[in-house]
Amino acid sequence: MAHVWDPDQIGSKHKVIAALFPYAVQREQCSQGDMIDAFFGVLRVSKLGTFAIGPLITMLFEEGSPESLNRVITLASPYALWDQQDLNNGMVTRWIAAVSAIPYTEEVGQSVVDALLQIASLNSLQSHIPVDLWALLKKRPSLPPVCTGRSRGTTDCVVCRVRELGDLEILKSYLLLVWSEWDDIPPEGLIGMCALIRQDFSGVGVRGHREDLIGRLDHILGELDRGSGYLKHRELRIGEDPQYVKRQYEELKETLLEVDKGAMNILTSAPSKSTNLFDSLTLADIRRIPLDVHLRSPAPVPIATISESPLACGFTPW
Repeated sequence: MAHVWDPDQIGSKHKVIAALFPYAVQREQCSQGDMIDAFFGVLRVSKLGTFAIGPLITMLFEEGSPESLNRVITLASPYALWDQQDLNNGMVTRWIAAVSAIPYTEEVGQSVVDALLQIASLNSLQSHIPVDLWALLKKRPSLPPVCTGRSRGTTDCVVCRVRELGDLEILKSYLLLVWSEWDDIPPEGLIGMCALIRQDFSGVGVRGHREDLIGRLDHILGELDRGSGYLKHRELRIGEDPQYVKRQYEELKETLLEVDKGAMNILTSAPSKSTNLFDSLTLADIRRIPLDVHLRSPAPVPIATISESPLACGFTPW
């Protein structure tokens, strides 16, 4: 039997959370961060966060707010009402200043990635995200089951933006983070992901990336097959049909297996079938992945490695 949410009970919890938040912030400013850590630790596994403290968070992002609020702003940013504020651009600026000023921890990484994906899903705010901040995705902080950023971060506009960065490691890390048994993928986002798999992960030299992505999909599909007990728990989270979600991830896996088979055919083709092996290599092979292609000759023919371009902005990720 699925859990039934009691409106009166939810309202009571909202009042408690709203009352505790200002006190936790005050303790943080007095260098007593234990309460704010516990506070957001509870919200990460709860559905109540945004509804309870979203309106209260706006004051943290006011221009000129003290640096002592930097950590609170960072941890609170996933619960900000990014799509409901009139001064969102200013909020993004204050958020960037906060996250660039505090040390990295797993909790900080979770909060930053969650907020980053939410901001990126809004066309009016996406351009305000520094390019270098996307590099944080490479750390792959573990996101909680209830994660607004992950659910919003699979839209086609986010998929396109991450591809535009031109960094294959960031692109892979992004997929590993947003693919989850707890969330479905918007149809346009799914189309975009299948397209980028064919275009960015189809090369001979990126087989390791494909193996990582297939491994993640195998895990998700295994979780979706766990049975009624798991499905009952899942119903409390998103209410989607698990079989529908499963078909989406099966399509992604089939696409990866398809391009992997094509790449392997290139390697196993006899020289007589291709006058020049380099003609079969994709842009991902030549520009992004170091690879020695051994032809049927005494000496290997190396393909030059072109290093990643330097970071374009002054922001330094952890």
